[in-house]
Amino acid sequence: MHSSIRRWIFSALLTIFITNLADAGPPPPAPRPQIDLPPLGEEVPLPKIRQICEHYGLHQLWRKIEADPPPRPFRSDGCTGWFDDWKGVSLYPAGFLHDLKYWAGYPGEEVERLVADAELMIDVARLLGSTEMAETMFHGVRLGGSDKFNASFSWGFGRRPLAPVPAAPAADRPQAVPAAFPQTASPPSSA
Repeated sequence: MHSSIRRWIFSALLTIFITNLADAGPPPPAPRPQIDLPPLGEEVPLPKIRQICEHYGLHQLWRKIEADPPPRPFRSDGCTGWFDDWKGVSLYPAGFLHDLKYWAGYPGEEVERLVADAELMIDVARLLGSTEMAETMFHGVRLGGSDKFNASFSWGFGRRPLAPVPAAPAADRPQAVPAAFPQTASPPSSA
């Protein structure tokens, strides 16, 4: 058989299998005690970030933050440019955790960014009990979240250096024009 025919048959069988699993209904998520996430736009101190990471099992993320905290304070804007609530369901927890991962990311970490985006999609699908909105959000963050855009919500937004505080200008010297896009931080060396 041609390899393309085999791939088609495999895809068809996989689709049937997944459809049958979906008909049985998803297993209920394990109950998790509630944790109050900080409100939209509120600065979140490192001790609270640690508590949130521990609560959600984001141990590797916390180790990354603890070893090299981003210079910018963390604030979540929820589901950036999107709905924080959909059909009466709050998507804010999924957006908050996704923002936390983007804040702590280093420029160029493509695999880590893909994992964060996939986890957002899974979290939204679980919250809504369906995949349409989750897949839409996944494609949106894949298109718009690259660190190459250098936006306030791009991957690694917490690692961009803080703008320097300008010194009081001397009356007899011209003022310097600040750089529009400062250099981004690099991951710490593992040497």
